[in-house]
Amino acid sequence: MVSETMPLRALRSHPSPLYRLPGSALVLIACTAAVLLTIGLSAVFAWRDRDEAVRQATGVAGNIGLLAAEHAARLIESGDLLLTQTATLAGPAGTPLPDDAATRDRMALLAASAPHVVGLEIRDPSGALLLSSLPEAVSGGARPALKPDGMAIGIGRMGGRPGGRSVITLAQPLPGAAGGTPRGWAVAGLDARAFRDVYRSLDVGYGHSIAILQPDGTPLLREPEDGGIMGGNAGDDTASHADDIVVTRPVGDTGLSAMVTIATGSVLHRWSERLWIYAAFAAAACATVAVIGALAIQRARREREAEDALQHAYDTLEEHVHQRTAQLERANAQLEAAVTDKEVLLKEVQHRVKNNLQVICSLLRLQAARIDEQARRGFDESLRRIQTMSLLHELLHRSNEPAHINFADALRQMCDGLVRSDNPTAARLELEAQDWIVDADRATPLAIATSELVSNALLHAFPHGHPGTVRVMLERDEAGMRLIVRDDGVGLPAGMPSQHKRPGRGGSSSGLGLNLVQALSHQAGATLKIERDGGTIFTLTIPEQPARQRAKTAA
Repeated sequence: MVSETMPLRALRSHPSPLYRLPGSALVLIACTAAVLLTIGLSAVFAWRDRDEAVRQATGVAGNIGLLAAEHAARLIESGDLLLTQTATLAGPAGTPLPDDAATRDRMALLAASAPHVVGLEIRDPSGALLLSSLPEAVSGGARPALKPDGMAIGIGRMGGRPGGRSVITLAQPLPGAAGGTPRGWAVAGLDARAFRDVYRSLDVGYGHSIAILQPDGTPLLREPEDGGIMGGNAGDDTASHADDIVVTRPVGDTGLSAMVTIATGSVLHRWSERLWIYAAFAAAACATVAVIGALAIQRARREREAEDALQHAYDTLEEHVHQRTAQLERANAQLEAAVTDKEVLLKEVQHRVKNNLQVICSLLRLQAARIDEQARRGFDESLRRIQTMSLLHELLHRSNEPAHINFADALRQMCDGLVRSDNPTAARLELEAQDWIVDADRATPLAIATSELVSNALLHAFPHGHPGTVRVMLERDEAGMRLIVRDDGVGLPAGMPSQHKRPGRGGSSSGLGLNLVQALSHQAGATLKIERDGGTIFTLTIPEQPARQRAKTAA
């Protein structure tokens, strides 16, 4: 990749031929490629939309086929139920077939219970009509296709007259004596209009036809009857073609099948109506590319005219940059040296402060040896606070960042010293602390406050030598950090926290109390909460301090 600061004359002499071409030629090449890419993508998307339209139409055909097959199966099942009841009216095997008016009336009632059933008939073994639920039926009408081994389904007219209603006939043999030749037939006629009306009411959205096929593939029923296509858009071809979408679904266990045919021409006609969208997109994109190309060519000419002046300015600027860079390097070197000296000085100051605090602690211990027990407690508490500050300065001296320490390390060392010096009972001190880097300004008051709470718990929470546990926890929460000091000792008196001292042995008191802890918490920007739950719980909620800016800036 060529650097942005490369001189213009270097770009003109670049070995790649693209850099030697005029800007207007490059723009023309880019515009031509963009136009061809736009047209190609539009064609690809249009063809994919065509495939999606065909897939969608195939899915619609499958759904319509399922609906038609399920509807036909329900109609045939109800007709088969009426056939069974009609066979019951025909009497048991070995008895003559009935032809009386009472049986005809009962057959008429059965036929009337199903609106899609035209009529019910009983025929003799040769298929001649004996009894019909239709009052106008006459003998000698068209006979349905009969099979002695089960129900037969066919198409015909019921009633025996040439003008009778077109029906789908269901024929069931009436068993003869000893399982021999059937003694007759029970025939039900299902109105073909019950099938056709449903097929016409379906809003498929494409030119289509629906047919019920017999097991040999011959159509039992077709809508439209002429074998054409119904429901198509204007201008669609109504004839069937070999590439039409055809979906077949079985009609229950009858052996029939429902076939739905959707004319591919109607699908493509709807797809072609959406082609203008892709054409409009391609035209708009090409026009946009042309406008942008014209503006780019004009700009390229202007830039070419300004290159010579820019090259001169670049040479001048490069000289100034070299001079300024040398100055900045010298300034950076001086700053780095000053920072190093400052860090060394700060560590030396921390070390000297720690040593001075240790000297103060030694002087206080010498002085405490000459005073009575009552006053020595005040010396001991002052020593503990000074030792806490000395510990922080020692950690600051060891830290890689002189102004920051890991507060968890400070807690560990501080608690270890407290449990050895301020634990006259059998109490245990447990510590769970997560690492937390904090600046010295917040670490000092927090450490002294924690030392005050832990020391007070060790000295006064377990009077008379009772065992117990003091737990110190440093953990993160949504607000920032949370410091908890809890014990399972005797707890605070009922009047606390207005009373700031915990009672000790023999009615004595220890420490400066909660006033000092509250003041130190406020100094560190923390909030103090006191709870009584099987002992005493002090909770310091410490918000996160914004991170300091550590990046070094050049003068």
